[in-house]
Amino acid sequence: MSSDFNQIVENHFKKKRNIFGFESIAQLIEEMMREETSLTEKRRAAEPGAQQRKRALRLPNIIPTEITVGQRPNSEDRAIFELWMSNLGGDIHGSDQAAVSEKLKAITDFFDHPEQNLKEDNIPEMLSYCMFLNQFVWMIREFNASVAGFLWEPFLASLFEGGVQVPTSEGDIADIKIFPGGEENPISLKILNEVGIVKGSFSDLLGHFADGGKEMRYVVLVKDYTKKEKKMSQVVFYEFNITAANFMEWIGSWAHTETIETKEQGLVPALALQGARRQPKLTQTSMKAKPPRIHIRHAKTGGQEGRQVYGDEPVLAKLDKETGEWMIVPETAAEINLRTKAGQEVREGPLDLEGSYVVDVAAHGRGGRGGSTLRRGYEAMPGMETKDTRQLWGGEKGFKEWMARAGELGVVKDDGTIDPAAAQQFFIEAADPATGAAGARKGSSEQFHISPAHYKNKANRIGALRVTVQSVENFFEVAAKKINDDLVKMFNKLADLTDNIGRFFLADCGGDKCTDEDAANRTSAGTAAISDSGELAAAVNNSVQRMQEK
Repeated sequence: MSSDFNQIVENHFKKKRNIFGFESIAQLIEEMMREETSLTEKRRAAEPGAQQRKRALRLPNIIPTEITVGQRPNSEDRAIFELWMSNLGGDIHGSDQAAVSEKLKAITDFFDHPEQNLKEDNIPEMLSYCMFLNQFVWMIREFNASVAGFLWEPFLASLFEGGVQVPTSEGDIADIKIFPGGEENPISLKILNEVGIVKGSFSDLLGHFADGGKEMRYVVLVKDYTKKEKKMSQVVFYEFNITAANFMEWIGSWAHTETIETKEQGLVPALALQGARRQPKLTQTSMKAKPPRIHIRHAKTGGQEGRQVYGDEPVLAKLDKETGEWMIVPETAAEINLRTKAGQEVREGPLDLEGSYVVDVAAHGRGGRGGSTLRRGYEAMPGMETKDTRQLWGGEKGFKEWMARAGELGVVKDDGTIDPAAAQQFFIEAADPATGAAGARKGSSEQFHISPAHYKNKANRIGALRVTVQSVENFFEVAAKKINDDLVKMFNKLADLTDNIGRFFLADCGGDKCTDEDAANRTSAGTAAISDSGELAAAVNNSVQRMQEK
């Protein structure tokens, strides 16, 4: 007998030592079953996947495998997977290179406002989006970046008709290929944490273009985490294309820096000092200061190695106590490009408090707890090499030489288009292991690195998908309310039946191994499975009949 059962018996007869009849035995059995049910529910709540079982709508798991789904677009498994995903992104199949970003943007936009997008009684669309979220969250949350990336490859390939996952054995730098308009488009996929770096073989990428490749598209998924709990909050989708025209902007390029965008703004010092709206903020020190000063808040240029920084409030003018005039500080006037409305530079002399000037100050955008944030830019710093510049191109000198060679060959024509023959010749030369770029001469082990700052500032941000437990549960709850009760019950009972059949047949009750607790669990699971099958049959009949009547 199980210890739980023995405890129930002991507790029961402590209370009623003199009663031992049919009524008492029936009561004892009832108490035992109630206690066993409670214990079973507690154990199941602690099992892996318990959170998913709480969802209002539980769908079957369809796993995007590498071979049957990813590499065989005509297989039965692929057909089933595509059927589930067929209503994602509307009627976006794509006839150009933008098909991937358009479809992913449509998907992320859909999840931004679930109640609005699920307002129509469109069951096929609801089920497709529910299945996408079900599988996507499973991949992203349950696995590390490497495994999730491996699963994401066949998943994304199957979202496009005829799209295929590229076998690792082929040695291709692309992970999948899609064929919008019949033209082959290679895509490299990356799943990264917030500070993850996009990297790959420099020689292989050169070889891709040397073999006639026109582009390499990168789709990057970046996991964001909450600051306090360090829990995954969303996945942000980025996309960028590397072509012959922009290759050296992405691969081993000059150093880049984050800048602060500026905007032109009128300045009347007297009004600004009074805190008038639409005036740059000026602050004046106490008249007791030595000497009194007027400060201006702006984007302070300069600093180390030409970087732009948002510095302390520099001094715009100082009070000349002898003359009583506010005298302009030349350095600050130059930084903010102080000028008259007619455009004439003002770099020194008295500051006319009642006069009208024009200045360049930091641009702000809405957002953040403080209400407004600085608008930041991202600019190359020609002449400043990085580690990749040195490793891949041979430093500043080598980088300039290869840029010049691309110009000599005419890779980019005067009208901005690419000359395919010239581009291929350039990459053949750069990929040569004897005379090519420094990274090519070092072999395929040399990797390029694209930093988070680089792809987040230069890439196309497609959208973001929230993957917190609460946001996922909310979506399934909204979807369940829109789908008829019989259909929800059908899927949920199918999931319950699968669970209970597993619990029944997988109970360790062979020979003398079965404990009282295991036996009770198996009996409970078997009873539940029988009940599930009956409810499932009824729900299927009702759902199918209802759909046929429409």
